[in-house]
Amino acid sequence: MTEHTSELDQAIAERLEPWTARLGADRKAYFHHVLRVLRSADLLFARSGEPGPPPSSREEFRTAATFHDLGIWAACTFDYLEPSCALAGDWLITHDREDIAELVAEMIRDHHRVRPAGAATDPVELFRRADLIDVTFGARRYGLPYAAYSALMRRYPDSGFHLKLVELTVRRALIHPFSPLPMMRW
Repeated sequence: MTEHTSELDQAIAERLEPWTARLGADRKAYFHHVLRVLRSADLLFARSGEPGPPPSSREEFRTAATFHDLGIWAACTFDYLEPSCALAGDWLITHDREDIAELVAEMIRDHHRVRPAGAATDPVELFRRADLIDVTFGARRYGLPYAAYSALMRRYPDSGFHLKLVELTVRRALIHPFSPLPMMRW
């Protein structure tokens, strides 16, 4: 990976380092997706006016973001929520942060919920919204100006992430036509 411009970039790069080989050509795309999700969470949180540290500085957000889709590559499946939760849980155990394991697992399990997962600033809902902003290329922004998302895309280019999602969705639909999006939750 190239130079990292912030402490957050470096922290996420270090967390993803053990998965470099598994991510392969998708490493940069996933790295940038994780950072766009975290930065989107920061923007949503700042817009709320709630007091407290930005989500990107909080362990639960960094861990959930790093591992939320990683099961796609680590377990070679598009039904990746539980494998992603397991990876996050293992990381938290290794780093003596089991105290937030349940919250991180909930953030990962519910990041593709169709309905809201709580109040706008609840960590689970905030993470769900931040991921949805990026997955929809900023079409769904929860009040954020498009210019803010566009700036994130310039800082952390797509690098093929959305194309990969389309490829995985089509492949899954061909093999499992009655369950094309197993990660979706009602």
